[in-house]
Amino acid sequence: MKTVSQAPVNDAELHAWVDGQLPPGRAEAVAAWLLLHPDDARRVQDWQSQRLGLQALQRSVLDEPVPIALARATRPPRRSVLPQALAASVLLALGFAGGWWWHPAQTNSGPVAQAVPGFVQEARTAHVVYLPEKRHPVEVGVAEQAHLVQWLSRRLGVPLQAPQLQDKGFSLIGGRLLPGQQGEARAMFMYESATGERVTLHISTLAEAAGRDPAAFRFTRTGETDTFYWVEDRMGYALSGNLPRDTLAALADVAYRQLRP
Repeated sequence: MKTVSQAPVNDAELHAWVDGQLPPGRAEAVAAWLLLHPDDARRVQDWQSQRLGLQALQRSVLDEPVPIALARATRPPRRSVLPQALAASVLLALGFAGGWWWHPAQTNSGPVAQAVPGFVQEARTAHVVYLPEKRHPVEVGVAEQAHLVQWLSRRLGVPLQAPQLQDKGFSLIGGRLLPGQQGEARAMFMYESATGERVTLHISTLAEAAGRDPAAFRFTRTGETDTFYWVEDRMGYALSGNLPRDTLAALADVAYRQLRP
């Protein structure tokens, strides 16, 4: 598994990460830091929201064409857009807006607001971190599928399987091992369509008490990322994608049926 520097990240680096001013290597290290430090993740989410709000105030001006003479005089040096794209994508996943899909909890005035479980927050953060990767979207490719499943099963301590989604137009391209918020091992499988759209299935082992609630199929959305998630015994599953909700729901249903004991 690829490792990145775990040196403490200071506020200056967090601000630079939000602004897309870090070099790619350090941006990856900061992204890894945020996966393990939810308090810092919430802070940078607030900063990004403020930044987007300020940009929205003058959106009409920003969208106007720049005069040719001014553009020639002020053209900045070219730099990689990777850090900024990474910052934007990860921050889309850091939030706590949730909803219910199949079995909403109800009060007299409507649905009850529910906190999104920690494993779902981990799932959608990992989704947007690895979604744009071109060369290394997965750690182990589908050519070694048997090894991948055995390895992840051993690390999580439970037998796993990678659902087959070909009938819905998505093929497995591989997977990777991920850390949980408390250092637990997590598994992620990534699937891709013929047109390049991707979905990720994040699998977690939960504390014994977490699996006692009745299983339910729930939905949450943050930014452009939709996630369907459910709990089966002591396993937490979260399928994330930037797809129409009905398309992702159909994929989640197929995965759910294959993963049931």
